[in-house]
Amino acid sequence: MTIALLATGDELIHGDTLNTNAHALAQLLSFEGFSLGLQATCGDKENEIIECLTFLRQQQDIIIVIGGLGPTKDDLTRFALARFLQQPLVLHDMALDHVAKRLQQANIPLSEGNQQQCLFPKDAILLPNPHGTALGCCYRQNKQLFFLLPGPPRECLPMMREQVLPLLQQTQRSSKHILKWRIFGVAESEIAHTLEQALSPFPCQTGYRLDTPYIEFKIRCAEEWVQAIQQTIDPILAPHQIAPIEYKASDALRELILKTNQPITLIDEATGGLLESVLVRPGTHHLLQCHQKGTTALSFHVRGLQEYWSMQPPGGHTQLTIHYSNQQQEGGETHTIPYRSPLVVQYALEWLSFRLFHLINQLH
Repeated sequence: MTIALLATGDELIHGDTLNTNAHALAQLLSFEGFSLGLQATCGDKENEIIECLTFLRQQQDIIIVIGGLGPTKDDLTRFALARFLQQPLVLHDMALDHVAKRLQQANIPLSEGNQQQCLFPKDAILLPNPHGTALGCCYRQNKQLFFLLPGPPRECLPMMREQVLPLLQQTQRSSKHILKWRIFGVAESEIAHTLEQALSPFPCQTGYRLDTPYIEFKIRCAEEWVQAIQQTIDPILAPHQIAPIEYKASDALRELILKTNQPITLIDEATGGLLESVLVRPGTHHLLQCHQKGTTALSFHVRGLQEYWSMQPPGGHTQLTIHYSNQQQEGGETHTIPYRSPLVVQYALEWLSFRLFHLINQLH
């Protein structure tokens, strides 16, 4: 089963917008073990979209089309698909209800263009979009699947992860299991050789995906090999794990702050405000005092990355320090981390989040 990606939009053809959707979707599909065939990009012309669909259909089992589902005259993807499939478009009540509610919340009247967003082939499966007005859809013709996704990344990527991926996994019906780990603090080139050697006795496929400063490592194998592979790989990767595969250390820290619901002073003189920008969200903003020392019961002051901020060339190591205090005690700790590139700031963010998570639990 092979999958093709077709991105539409004059802004992509003219170079006004970078096609980040196709990059993200290709990474996700590859990491989940799907076979990718071709990627194509075309403008907003209906005939061009049909020509691309005709070409891709010759060898691909699934075609995912991105963009062109909006309310304007140049949003022609649904019309191109209808002509290509020789299926009429009909107004779907589910889509009309969704669009009307989204517009009502924004005090925007329902226009003819918005009603265009409610048109899909009669038997299409509609894909919810909690982030915008444009629903996506899935349509099966013979043995081929066609997906339409909205163009804005904040709408396209969640729809892909939450709606399309589960449908693809049902279609694939694989008997194999996927094991995943999130690795921190080691380069892919350093760890890959060790992992591949350890896995050489097992019939499995491996995959790596960079999610700076983490590496996501995946193994695809039959069910009977799962336990043996986990027993082999877990000890190797344990020293390089600071968060489970489901989330990053910074996500875990933010959730802990929200859960404890206790004000914290956090002065950041290491990441240039990146730590604050990741932690401050609705629900946590009133719990964090980040710009001056306050009267909170729990206080942290982080410093470091001197080599980075003084613009020294990458190479070697740099340090992070955390000073902490509560009503009973105060103390500090210093950590040395690799300084390989300017991405050391993202590395520091996740390492500090990991340590602050444990210190809050310890001192709370």
